[in-house]
Amino acid sequence: MKKGLLVLFSLLLITSAFAFTKGAMLVGGTASISIDKVDKDADAVTIVEIAPEFGYFVIDKLCVDIIVAMQTMTDEDDSMTTVAAGLGGRYFFDKLYAGADLQMARASMDIEGLPSTSVSAFYGAVKAGYLIPVSNKTFVDLRGLYQRGFGDYGGDRNGKNEEGHFGFKAGLQVLF
Repeated sequence: MKKGLLVLFSLLLITSAFAFTKGAMLVGGTASISIDKVDKDADAVTIVEIAPEFGYFVIDKLCVDIIVAMQTMTDEDDSMTTVAAGLGGRYFFDKLYAGADLQMARASMDIEGLPSTSVSAFYGAVKAGYLIPVSNKTFVDLRGLYQRGFGDYGGDRNGKNEEGHFGFKAGLQVLF
């Protein structure tokens, strides 16, 4: 029992000993795949998303992020590809963090029977997460986020961008 407690205490000490200091980098991101159906008779829509992220600590605990994301949605006849790029930041409270980002996204849509269209838009997001240590420098990143569109759409679509998205993501982060 005492040896088990000593091992547990040692592991907790090792995993909490990391520090996000100025000059450190976090490299990682999220990836997902899902298959959605509106109802049992509808065509299945396959959604694949890859979102790499590069973070650099400008001061202790404050990370500036470069964000890139690509999402494809396809069914039997239609497809939409969205590419987004942006900047953000996260502040770390040990393994917990809170942050925000701004992104510009461009979507290309090919829908059967309609001409191809292209739409651009801006989005802002707030996020909070927790890093679970897998090893000394590798973490599972669990985060929740709320993303909101702002401004007007560009390209082939007109009107105000009032889109909203609330979600949870999981990924990996590696500390350098």
